[in-house]
Amino acid sequence: MLRRIVILTVALALALPLLAWGPDVRPAAADTGSQWTGEYFTNVFLGGTPYLVRLDNAISFDWGAGSPAPGLVPTDNFSVRWSGPQQFAGGTYTFSASVDDGVRVYVNDQLVINAWFDQERTTHTGTITLSPGTYWVRVEYYERSDQASIFVNWRPAAAQTASGGWAAEYYNNVNLQPPQAGGRLESSIDYNWGGSSPIPGVVNADNFSARWWGFPELEGGRYRFVAGADDGVRVTVNGTRVIDAWTASSYQEYAGVIDLAPGTHTVMVEYFDAGDQARVMVYWIREGAGAITLPQTMTATISTGRLNVRSGPGVGNSILTQVSDGETYSAIGRNDTGNWVQISGSGFTGWVSAAYVTLSGAVSDLPVAAGSSGSPAPAGSLLFAQSNASLRIRRYATTDSPRLDALEPGERAQVIGRTSDSSWLQIRKDSGLEGWVFSNYITLVGDRPLTSVPVTG
Repeated sequence: MLRRIVILTVALALALPLLAWGPDVRPAAADTGSQWTGEYFTNVFLGGTPYLVRLDNAISFDWGAGSPAPGLVPTDNFSVRWSGPQQFAGGTYTFSASVDDGVRVYVNDQLVINAWFDQERTTHTGTITLSPGTYWVRVEYYERSDQASIFVNWRPAAAQTASGGWAAEYYNNVNLQPPQAGGRLESSIDYNWGGSSPIPGVVNADNFSARWWGFPELEGGRYRFVAGADDGVRVTVNGTRVIDAWTASSYQEYAGVIDLAPGTHTVMVEYFDAGDQARVMVYWIREGAGAITLPQTMTATISTGRLNVRSGPGVGNSILTQVSDGETYSAIGRNDTGNWVQISGSGFTGWVSAAYVTLSGAVSDLPVAAGSSGSPAPAGSLLFAQSNASLRIRRYATTDSPRLDALEPGERAQVIGRTSDSSWLQIRKDSGLEGWVFSNYITLVGDRPLTSVPVTG
């Protein structure tokens, strides 16, 4: 402890000079992939045609009692679907969603977080293990009434922070100018203050800045530092600026890479909030003993008029959708012979013939996707519920839950979830409405076994 105090005192007194960029330092860059396509609906079930479509830099919103788009989207009873290709270096990731009201998070259609119910702001987490590459991430959200907010991010399970804590300094201005308003020892830098103060009664709720000092003991190797902020953030390691995003901005994430020798290192994090929402987080991961190559996103551009996207690699598989000449999608896999390519688009992941796409790289560089032997997918790759009566669709899997709609005799809807005992089925109608029906009045249509449907309620 005495050694840490001495180091901290020297660091504060000398105000470490900033050194020039070294050969093993990469400039900060956006680390969460492309922008999100946000589809905004004027109902709570993502039904019909979105009333507003726009690009969002991050899923980080606190609308309070207001609207995401005043005059276009209501303040209550709306829903949003965000989707986009995101790049992962591989490993186990923890996804986090803080939300009021409901949220679902999918990675390549695999459900990672399922909290699709009315609630005050609550944080939910889920983990998933991924191979290096690009994945299609989809976040679905609805707001019932009163307050509306959603914050979604993820980080590797191997993420590290300063084990001895952080010495924090807070200033009542945006440029770290004395006098210092407050200070304390903090265990991590992972805050979402919203419109509140970091230290009520001491630090401003808006127009403040902070500086943290940490002295972690690290193994030698290459480290990737990640920082997210609303508004500006800088990360300096041993006097070398690794991340420099000192600008007013909605929440974004940045990364920088540096090679470090074994031993104690000085990490300085600087942050400012220029008003409205305040949020900051910092972590790092050891990427290896030396230089590494991060996976690059490969794209597939359609080179024919209309091209079928199929559920598997082969013309015997069912058609999911169609894509058009000149459109570009993320290429995320191939079959073993390389004559079919797996692509991801907004709301779908499927297969196209490699003869009708232009790849931004070699097809052999794509990973061979699971289940890509080329044989047709089972006829029941989608499972449907056909009603034997006029059946109520309810919000939750209980008979006292509010009624949303009805499934009429002979009408079908896709089965997307079930309870653990399969007494209730979660369905999605063609309109996009989702809800629950009692399985006693349902005939299942398709060869896919019900046990293969995920338990979602």
